[in-house]
Amino acid sequence: MKKFLIITAIVLLAIPAVNAQEPSGNFAVDFNFDPAAIFDANAGPMFQMPYIKGRYFLSSKTALRVGFDFGFGSSKDYEDPDGDDYTKMSSANFSLAAGIEKQFGTDKFRAYVGGELPISVYRSSSEVSIADNTIESTNPYGDDFFGIGLAAVVGFDYYILPALYVGAEFSPGFAFIKYRDQEVDNDVIEKGGNGFGFNISSASGVRIGVRF
Repeated sequence: MKKFLIITAIVLLAIPAVNAQEPSGNFAVDFNFDPAAIFDANAGPMFQMPYIKGRYFLSSKTALRVGFDFGFGSSKDYEDPDGDDYTKMSSANFSLAAGIEKQFGTDKFRAYVGGELPISVYRSSSEVSIADNTIESTNPYGDDFFGIGLAAVVGFDYYILPALYVGAEFSPGFAFIKYRDQEVDNDVIEKGGNGFGFNISSASGVRIGVRF
């Protein structure tokens, strides 16, 4: 029943598309939408916001864009019944991508190309306490990094309503990655290295956004 109501709502939103006018508003925000989740409960959540993207339209054809993501996690596992020995893990990630895009097409369907500069950081640490002896580590698994790159942006927006659109996007680009040293009690046990790569990324499912 719930899925039927969601499908009905989408259809009702699509009906006024024939009367859609030129998109209005200088700002836009979008996130990911997976249509497969409507029909398959095992496909995952329909709406995901691991990465929030906003745009500011300088004109009807040019927009500045910025994407932002931040996450933090922490856990503490006790290794004995009395709770004296434990292992504590924590991690944090941050990413930011700023750029510009040029749009083409009609008022309802707009393709765009552009570029952006993505920056990403991941940090982790651990604390192990055994018999009142505490060992602190940074980058315990060797996967902490700082990354900076240059990516192209290719995508499209289809305006269901003047303020509501769906679309998809691809971002082929290069990235330079600097891996952090592994340390135990402030002593370096393994030096970090450098990496360089190329990848093509895209948002899973469909992007859905609001312009205002």
